Amino acid sequence: MGDTVADVTGKSDFVELSKRAQVSRMRSVAVEALRSFPVAFDRLTLLEHGFNTTFRVDTTDGTKLAMRINVNSRRSPANIAAELQWIDALARDTDLTVAAPLRTTGGDLVASVFYPDLERDLSVALFSWLNGRDLGEAPTLEKMRAAGRAMATLHDHGAMWRPSSGAEMSVFDEPFWTFPDRLSPENLRVDDDDFAVIRTMVDRSASTMKQLFATGSPQPIHTDLHNWNMKWYRGRLSVFDFDDSGIGLPIQDLAVATYYRRPEHDHVDALFEGYVSLRPLPEYSVEDFETLVAHRNLLLLNDLLVTTNAEHRAIIPNFIRNTVVKLRNFLDTGGYRHDVEGLLPLG
Repeated sequence: MGDTVADVTGKSDFVELSKRAQVSRMRSVAVEALRSFPVAFDRLTLLEHGFNTTFRVDTTDGTKLAMRINVNSRRSPANIAAELQWIDALARDTDLTVAAPLRTTGGDLVASVFYPDLERDLSVALFSWLNGRDLGEAPTLEKMRAAGRAMATLHDHGAMWRPSSGAEMSVFDEPFWTFPDRLSPENLRVDDDDFAVIRTMVDRSASTMKQLFATGSPQPIHTDLHNWNMKWYRGRLSVFDFDDSGIGLPIQDLAVATYYRRPEHDHVDALFEGYVSLRPLPEYSVEDFETLVAHRNLLLLNDLLVTTNAEHRAIIPNFIRNTVVKLRNFLDTGGYRHDVEGLLPLG
């Protein structure tokens, strides 16, 4: 089956460091990367140390910027180039507010810094600053409708746009996208019955995606458009974090957004209302849609197993258990939910 955690993360001591120590090392990477951009910085402030590490950059002229260091991303330089090209095009071609990428002094959309502890180059991008607060856990229905309209705008643009030569988006037509299948007995360490639940979900996801891609029209999509990747400021919504963007189906974006709002059905309804105000919904069956919603849990687990983030690594055992409980309930009922009995705390 898939590689073990040790095989993927390598022998680096970075994964054993505390959050504070990891952030300190990423701060050094940020300082080095800023040499590539035509800005003079005054201060770096940590915003997020999760899948990626993000800093606010305060420049000497008072401008605020956001820097993203791709710590855990396993995407190729061609994938990252395509992502940044799409954001750049969205900023030009649509009225959608996005965190637009800045170019280096050499005209590139991304800088690269070799980090010896991880034994590889880290891609670093610098973006315009987005004001406001994340939509978060308790958005209004107005904000959820705006999120639906934003998603429809992305899909309309993505249906017509393609990256330039040398840049390429990954195709997300398989359960683990372009990454190895890591859901092995060695990594999960669950009993046979629980392992069977995981593998049944893998097979079901594979079958559903194969069928949907055979009949659908793949195009660039965001793939991670949840409430913590959107902000609200003075009555206007903005979208950021296209790090997972690639070639997929619009229904996949809708399923991902739904995953994070379950069981808030009024939020999901408002999201769909906003979407259809600009663009017809893709055709789908309830069974296929629920499979895509549940698949998100599977994908998150697969990624979590190789994270270098200290806090995230600490929740892996409970996340595995919760995944089994939720997916077993889905396979029994046909609907994916987060509010099932028997879940363990994650923090």
